Order: sequence, then C-alpha cells, then structure tokens
Amino acid sequence: MMADERTAALSLRWQRAALLGSLWAANEIILGSFLHNVQLPFAGTVLATMAAALLVTGARLWRDAGVIWRAGVVCSLMKSISPSAVIIGPMIGIMLEAFIIAAAAGAFRFTIAGCIIGGMIATVAPILQKIVAILLTYGMDAARMYSALFSVLAGMLGAADAEPGLLLVWFVAAQALPGAAAALAGILIARGVHEDIPRSIAWAEGPDATPDLLHSTTTRFSIGWLVAHALLMTAGLVGLPLLPPLATPMPAALYLSAVLLRYPALRPKFRRVRLWIELAAVAILAGILLGIVAPGDNGTWWTGLQSGIVMTARAIIVIGAFGAIGIELRNPVIMAWFLERGLGTLSAAMRVAFQALPSMLQGVAQERSALRHPLRAMRRMFGLIVFRLAELNPSPPGACVFMVSGPQGAGKTSSLARIAASLQKRGGIARGFLSHVVYERGERVGYDLGSLSSRAHVPLCRVQGLSGEHPGEQSGDLPGGLSGEHPGEQSGDLPGGHSGEHPGEPHGTPSGAPSIGRFTFRSETIAHGRAALAPAGGGERAVYFVDEVGPLEMQDGGWAPALPTLLRDPSAIVVLAVRPDLIVPVQEKFGFTAKKIWLVAGGTVDEHEIVDTLLLTSMAASHHP
Repeated sequence: MMADERTAALSLRWQRAALLGSLWAANEIILGSFLHNVQLPFAGTVLATMAAALLVTGARLWRDAGVIWRAGVVCSLMKSISPSAVIIGPMIGIMLEAFIIAAAAGAFRFTIAGCIIGGMIATVAPILQKIVAILLTYGMDAARMYSALFSVLAGMLGAADAEPGLLLVWFVAAQALPGAAAALAGILIARGVHEDIPRSIAWAEGPDATPDLLHSTTTRFSIGWLVAHALLMTAGLVGLPLLPPLATPMPAALYLSAVLLRYPALRPKFRRVRLWIELAAVAILAGILLGIVAPGDNGTWWTGLQSGIVMTARAIIVIGAFGAIGIELRNPVIMAWFLERGLGTLSAAMRVAFQALPSMLQGVAQERSALRHPLRAMRRMFGLIVFRLAELNPSPPGACVFMVSGPQGAGKTSSLARIAASLQKRGGIARGFLSHVVYERGERVGYDLGSLSSRAHVPLCRVQGLSGEHPGEQSGDLPGGLSGEHPGEQSGDLPGGHSGEHPGEPHGTPSGAPSIGRFTFRSETIAHGRAALAPAGGGERAVYFVDEVGPLEMQDGGWAPALPTLLRDPSAIVVLAVRPDLIVPVQEKFGFTAKKIWLVAGGTVDEHEIVDTLLLTSMAASHHP
C-alpha cells in the first residue's frame, strides 16, 4: 500500500488518528453487525466498552489527546456518513466517547486514574445519550411514563417506597463498571503492543472507498431548507402541546409528507412496519400508564391516550426533521466551508482510514481467538497500526538502535552496567551513560550520571535541600568500575520525567535549576550527558548507552536534544533503556525502528546474547561502511 502526496503530507498525529479511527470503525462494523443480528440487550454499552479499550490503548501508547478526539471524528465520519446523509445520532455518540476519554486522560496526564475515569464516563455516555434522545423525541411525558411503570413494578416487588430517580442513577452508574475494566484492558494492551508488531503485511487492496464530501450526483441541497427544518422542528416541539391533542397528528402528517416528497432517501425508513408499531405502542402505553396507573388530576385512560397521540406526533416531527437535516448537512457548500477552515487535512486522513479499512476488517474478522484471548487479539490489531505508521514514515538511514526494556525496578541499569563492562572486556567501545540510584541511610536521595567512557560519576539530581555529594553514594562497583544499584531496589529510573506514572511538570527553583517533584536537577550534568551522546566521528563503531529515555524526553527535555544527531549517525550503535509502555512512542517520536528489543524480567536478561549481538553488529558495519 503506497502513500500518495496528500497522505505523506499528513502529520503523524493525523496519521495515528486516521488508523485508530479505521480500527474503531472496523470493530463497530463487525461487532455492531453481530450484536444487531443476535438482538443482544445493551448493545450500545458493549460497543462503548470496546471503544473505551481502543481509545485508552491509543491514549497510553501515544499520550496525545489530539489523536484521540481526531480518531473519534474519523470513525464517526466513516460509520455515519452515507452517500446520501449524515446519520447524526451515531456520529454524536462516537465523537462524545472520544472527547470524553481525550479530556479525562489528558487532564490527568494519561495516568492510570485518568484513563479509568475516562473509560467509566465514556461507557455511561451512550445511556445518557439514549435518555436525552427519548426525552427529545417524546417529551417529558416519557419521564412520566417511566415513573408510572416504576411504581407498578415496585408495588409488585413490595418496594412501593423506592424512588424511581434513584434506580435510574444506580442503573447509569452500573454502566461505568465495564468502562473501568475496558480502561484497564487498554492499559495492558498498550504495554504489550511491541510484542505483536508484524514483520510484514499483505495489505488488502481494493478500490478507493473514500466518500466524496464535495460532490453529489442525485440530491438537491438547500441552505434555506436546512434552516427551515431546524425552525420547523423547534416550532413543532413548542407548538404541539398548545394544540388540541386530537389535532396534533395533522401538522405532523403534513410535515412528514413534505419531507418524504423532497427526500426520497428517507422513504424506506418510514415504510418499516416496526416503526409504526413502536409509535402505536407508545400511544397505548401512555393511555395505560398516564391515564390509569398515574392519572393525575381528573385523568382517565382517554386523557392518557391523548397524551400518547401528542407524543407520537412529536416523534414523527423529530424523526423526520433529523433525517432531513442529516441529508442537508451533506451539502457540498457546507462541506467546503468546513474544509476551508482548518479541516482540509481531514480529507487526506479519511483517505488513509478508508485505505486501511479492508485490512482492518480482515484482521478483526480473522481474530478467531478474540473471545478467548481478547487482549492478545487487540494487541495484534494495534500492531497493524504501528506497522502502517512505520510504512508511512520510513526511518532515514542512521544509527543501528537496540532497546532494553522493563518496568521500574526490573533491573535495567544493573543489566546495562554488566553488558557495558562485558562489551569493553571483549574489545568493544562503550560510550554514553547510566543513571545510578544514590542512597543515604537507606533512603533514595538522588541519582548520579555514570559516564561509560571516563567512568566518572557526577550528581544528576538530589532531593531538594540536600547538597550534591553524600558519603556512601555509590552502592558498590561492578566489573569495569561501573557502579551498581542499591540492593532490593534495582531501578535506575529517574524521578518524575524518567519514572513513575507521569512526568510531572518541570519547574524552576530560586537558583534557576530545573526541578521535578522533590528532585532538583543540575543543569551542568544534563549538559554533560548530552555532550556524552555526541558522535565521536572518524568511523568509530562505538556503542552508545542511554539510560534512560522516558516521558521527559517525550516532552523534549532531558536527553532529547542530543538524540536526533546521534540517531542520524550511520556509524553509531545505540542501546536505549525504555519502559515497556514507551517502546512504540519513543520510536515514533525520534523516527527510528529498533532492530531488536530485549525485555528485562525478574532482574535478568540474556546479557551474553546482547553483547554478542552488539559486537557482531559493530564488526559487520566495519566491513560494510
């Protein structure tokens, strides 16, 4: 699958959004069709739960709220724009979920708590949207019907004192539980995406199915009619209650006739027998519930039935108006107005999304183990996205990059120290640095930067208020003079920007030194570390160790300014220490593809294999300049 000029010009943010939106649409199409066929209750909650898992995965993978809400725009357009109309309801629902998760995750800096909160609210949103839609369509009498029905059921169950509003609140709150589970699933998926990136993909090719937003061959559009439908619907909602109940079907029928005459595409919808059965059922239920069960003052079954007639007339006007407005929104003049005001990129993004859709559909359909291993299946689908992003953004020639990854405390720094020492003993050249924990009386008070070329240690950061030097800072020398870590806490992860759930906000101290959380960094040490990453030149095949690249570098701080030059050097071999959830984002941000990724588990990794690989890579490059 080749990218055209418009696709290549897309920003990485829009590319991510387009592919995430395409995967979301593929799941909506396949899962939505299945749920529709089996008539599963709460299908909306199931789809929202799936969407929450997808969006949280994207949020944790890329930590960019702009990607998430843009993916919602792409998915809503793919699922809701037909050749003849904009389907407003699903479009609003999809975009609402995306904006909720983008806002919640972004507000909490993409922490676990923020993602869970976003997932919970997102799965509640479809229920709330349904309630609003019912009230808009049928009016407040629908709420009265619910209250009356609740009273009947509560009396039958011996709970006549129960409050209908409280039950509704509990029901809505219960919808949040799947959202929390989905968010946790998304967090786990993001951590393991790098394990399921395919080596190659045979993309499903097909004709370009991107809808043409600016041309229509059959429909007559009118801005005047668009405004008229909005005004007529408003007038109907306000005016119908003022008419005699038995007179309300007449204006509703006249308006519906005009709509069907102008918009033939809406006629099949109103030919469905099920729609008219539902409307008749509402009128009859209103007669029973509003006229007999909860009659009010001087109410009878007849007055209740009249309320039902008004409700059905109102529903006909609302359904017809929204159908007509959906068609008029496809007006090329309206589309062009939006495209000229900042959404022009959306057209290219939609092209990327529709090009990827056949492969996404094929991938989702072929995941036969999805029910037994849903997380693994979702990781594979995100692997498709990562692979496609690499295709759209090929890495320029540069350094050969490896990664050593593991969670905080896994022992990345200790492993790298032994690897560097072994590499030097076997004739390799180790440059760069490692970050060593500094303890005082058993308490972590800071970090030192340990140079691999000079073997010197300089204070990198300390707890605010403590000096830069402490007795007993180094916890023991490993072979080669490289310092190890404190027993029981095998972690070289730096504070704030280099470890923990989120980077924290760097800020200045009175002395001007950068500070993160309770740690104050030394500007001269940061400059020293950046200088240590400057390529030596002269064709030297050195291995540069960078411990570590974390969220601070993702915000262009720390070692980030020195990395592009190093990664562009074809003579350099680079080993980056990276946490699992940043493996993919770091590669995308700095524009490279890791040749191999080693995972540190339980404080161990195959260090001999790593050293052999680094030496072989160095020798191979020396013979093939």
